[in-house]
This record gives sequence, C-alpha cells and structure tokens, in this order.
Amino acid sequence: MIQVSDEKIGTREFYAILYIMMAIRITDSTPNLLLDKGINAAWMMPIISAAFLLGPLLLLLRLLKKHNAGLLEILFELTGTFFGRLITFAMFLAVFSSTAINSRNYADILISMYYPNTSVFFILVVLVLTVSFYIAHRGLEAIGQASWLIVPVFMVTSLLLVVAMIKKMNYLFIFPIAGSGAMQLVKGGAEYSAFFGDIILVGVLFSHVRTFDAYQKAALWGFGVSTVKMALYLAVYVMMFDYPAVQDIAFPYHHLTRMAMIGSLANHVEAIFLALWFLGAAIHFAIYLYLSALLLGKVMNFKPFNRLLFPLAGLAVLLGVMMENTFQGFQVRGLLLKSSSSLFLLLPVVLWGVDLFRGRIKK
Repeated sequence: MIQVSDEKIGTREFYAILYIMMAIRITDSTPNLLLDKGINAAWMMPIISAAFLLGPLLLLLRLLKKHNAGLLEILFELTGTFFGRLITFAMFLAVFSSTAINSRNYADILISMYYPNTSVFFILVVLVLTVSFYIAHRGLEAIGQASWLIVPVFMVTSLLLVVAMIKKMNYLFIFPIAGSGAMQLVKGGAEYSAFFGDIILVGVLFSHVRTFDAYQKAALWGFGVSTVKMALYLAVYVMMFDYPAVQDIAFPYHHLTRMAMIGSLANHVEAIFLALWFLGAAIHFAIYLYLSALLLGKVMNFKPFNRLLFPLAGLAVLLGVMMENTFQGFQVRGLLLKSSSSLFLLLPVVLWGVDLFRGRIKK
C-alpha cells in the first residue's frame, strides 16, 4: 500500500542535511582560514567553536520544545513584527552571502585542481543554477532523501582516506599542542564559530521535522559528528604536510585525495572523491538556496517562497562571477564569518532572555 507523504523529514534525513551543511566545509578553503589563526593547533578550533555554540544550541532546543514552533515563529512572537523581520533579514543576508561566496570558492577549486580551462561562469551555472536549484525546487523532503543517500558513502570514504594516509603522517607535527597560545585559539574559535552557525539556523526548519525528539537527536548528532570530522581532518592536514608548509597549500583536502592509494590496484582515486564531493556540494548549496528563499519569503510575507529559488540562484551566480579572484572571496568570507558569528551566538540567548522576562511579567 502506497503511503501518502506528510512532506516532513525524520531523524536520519535531518542528520544528513546537517552533516552536509557543516562537515563538507573541511573540503573547501575553511582549513586555510583556521590554519592562519591556529597554525599547527588549528585542529582544536572546531572543538572550541562547538563549545561556544553548545550553550546557545541547548537554549534553542528548550525554546523549540516549550513553544512547539520553529525559530522564526518564536522570533516574531517574542520580538514583534518589525524586529522579527529585521533579524530574519539579517539571517537571510548571512545565508545568501555565504551561498554566493562559497559557490565561487568551489568553482575556484574545480578550476585550480581539475579543470583549468573551464570558465567560472560555466561551473557556477552547472553547480548552482542547474543542479542545486533543481534539488532545492523539489522541496525539503527531496533534499533530505538525497542527503541521506550520499552521506553514508561520504562518511565511509572520508574514513578510508584517513586510513589510507595514516602511514605517511607524523604526529609530532601537531606539537606544540597549543600552537601560538591558548588565548589565541579561544579567540579564533569564538570569531569563527559561524562555521557551526548552521546548527542555530536550522531552527527555522523545526516545523518540517516530524517530532521534537527527532529534531533534537539529529541536531546533537549532526553537530557532534561534524565537529569531530573537522577537528580530525585539520589534524591530518598538519600531520601530513607540516606547518608552515600546510599554509601554502590552497585546498589541502584535494591534495590529500591525489596522494591517496587504496590497495595495490587503486591508485590516483581522486576521481571517486571528486564525484562524491561535487554531489555533496550541489546538495549543500541546494539547502542554502532553500533556506535563503524561506527567510526572504518570511521577510516579504510571501508564502509561495519556492518561486524565489530561481532568482536567488541566478543572483548567486552573478555575484560569484563578479569576484575578481579567489583571494578576494577568501577575505570577504573571513569578514562574513566574524560578523555572523555574533548573530548565531547571541540570538538564542536573547530570545531565551526575552521569553523569561515575558513569563515573569505575566506571572
């Protein structure tokens, strides 16, 4: 008997979405930002960033359970229409800017490492305006199903890559353990906590998850596994390439896949990792396009927000092409992360404080 879909996702689909949103960042230029700040101890920064966001995440979960509503509904209820739209617009800017900047970064990776004669515009059209738009247009349920199909394979191949390279690593390269100093690491972890800001942002999808328990379980597991993967791979990069040589490698993940050899017959297996990485990137930007359209639709009070997907995808392509080179995008991305980190860190705290204050006034 065919069951009618309720257009909601469960624990595994939501976990897969979170994994693709956060863990895939270890394969782009994110490691370079962290290595610049934390040098050989950069692997500790994801753990520090996650520690800073754990408190806001627990407060958000408490609010979601208490009100049984999504982040946007709680935001508008507690702050009113004007401030609700203002904060939602700030969230939209953070998400959409990240989409435009990161998609250009992924195009630069493809051109630098694999297809040097291909234009940036062509890659962005294929990645964002074609594949990612199509996945996003099918809805959140389709995004969740596509994510769950690829994430188990992504996790297994990521582990195999580390195992294949383990004999070439030198664990002494991660010493001194605190890098440039403990305070520098803590400061950098706080500044770049927006790397995991997605765990707060996805509160807007609460009503699309079947139960609160499913949401909470997937959120905690997705947050934890992504943190461990980012810390592990940053340590692997340092142990493989050493510091400061690792700073001169633009995209260490892709260099790592080129060095991999699994078994006696499988040499130069970067083609497999490239295919998986491209699929993960397409789903990653599909999620971001969906969230951008959802947030902008809420700001404009435009309920059929899926009609905004194609214009936003086209605008992301145009903004990506406008960047002169990858170094400009690298600098802009650093500024975006530092500015949006405070938004994701403070929003749940402020909402919890307002909710507590209103509750006392009512009593």
